[in-house]
Amino acid sequence: MALSPTLEARPSAELVKAHARQGHEPDWLVAQRLASWQNYCDTPLPKITDETWRRTDLRGISPDDFAPWGERPPAAAPAGLFEKDWFAGRSIQVDWHDPGIELDSGLADSGLIFCSLARAARDHPGLLERFPGLAEQSPSSLEKFTTLNGAFWNGGLFIYVPPGLTVEAPLYSMIATTRSRIAVFPRLLIWVDDGASLELVEEHCSETLDDETLACPLTYAYVGDRATLNYEHVQNWGLHTAAFAQTRTLAGRNARVNLCQFSLGAALAKSYTEVSFPQPGSEGQVWGLTLLDGRRHIDHETRQIHHGDHTYSNLFYKGVLRERSRSVFYGTIEISDTAGQSNTYQQNDNLLLSKQARADSIPGMEIRTYDVRCTHGATIGRIEEEELFYLMSRGFTRPVAEGLAIRGYVEPVLAQVSDERCRDRLEQEVLFRAGVRGR
Repeated sequence: MALSPTLEARPSAELVKAHARQGHEPDWLVAQRLASWQNYCDTPLPKITDETWRRTDLRGISPDDFAPWGERPPAAAPAGLFEKDWFAGRSIQVDWHDPGIELDSGLADSGLIFCSLARAARDHPGLLERFPGLAEQSPSSLEKFTTLNGAFWNGGLFIYVPPGLTVEAPLYSMIATTRSRIAVFPRLLIWVDDGASLELVEEHCSETLDDETLACPLTYAYVGDRATLNYEHVQNWGLHTAAFAQTRTLAGRNARVNLCQFSLGAALAKSYTEVSFPQPGSEGQVWGLTLLDGRRHIDHETRQIHHGDHTYSNLFYKGVLRERSRSVFYGTIEISDTAGQSNTYQQNDNLLLSKQARADSIPGMEIRTYDVRCTHGATIGRIEEEELFYLMSRGFTRPVAEGLAIRGYVEPVLAQVSDERCRDRLEQEVLFRAGVRGR
């Protein structure tokens, strides 16, 4: 994927300082940004010889060719997939600018914090400094891009749910690009404290399909003891976007984590999704759906990490591929010697709707104890002719029969979306993108 160089200022230490000065950031945050910039300079771009990059080629892409920050006035946000009045809180961030945030007054009075990360650095530095597990994160295969995020994240979003609070209606976050040849670095921190509950719907999108952009989102979530997080993420970037996203979730004792990821856009994308269970009794569900056409390429790398005993995780990713598109799934289950009586499952299925489409699935396990149950699997195939014949024998045309088969294939993932209105709207978009008529 060859992209044009930007006409804006390229990333540099001086640009990091200018960005920090404009935001009147405290010295400790400026130091963090500069340290991330140095790490970025010291970290090479991944090579195709690296194990987790063997099937994703970065030739033609240089993060230095995109403007990470500028002083243009903000543009209007795209409409997005969802009605904004469905949500109890809304954060809309366009390009480099700070997000516009609204929160129902009752939630603000309850102690919920829903603000830009820049504001959290000024008003709630103690919470940021104590954010559980943030300082102990080990490097991932996306380190080149996460360090650039650390240097240039803009606006950002910080969510803190105090102990025992159940947020009844979902919150919403949109990150949108409206200009070509820029880089955006969304950063999201979620802290659901002990006994609390939250649902968040996040959407990443572009105003047009044609803008060339670089997107490097970074998400950290901590779910406290006996707390619950439902997090639905919709990646809907334009068709000339290169996206490199990292999501890491840490679960406390007896916590419940439910992640649901929809990959609908981008020309080239690689994501790293990690769910970690260091405490006993925690559970996690991770669901993903990828829709691809043209020559688009999406690479999902996942890691389920079990250190606590009696923990459970279930990961299920599905893909629908048309034309000459390609998907890659590289999944690892890691169970330490302290994770006795743990139960893990991993499955990757791919439905190929053309002879040229390609899917690669590489599951793996690293198990250091015998007292566990661990299974994984993968399937790659096409719609069965017998299934189509059965439907057509009952009066359906072949296109309608294929649409019904695709609907049945994607339904298990859509069913994981908690909010009914969001689920219905996503179903319309997914089926339309998958080639099923109607919207």
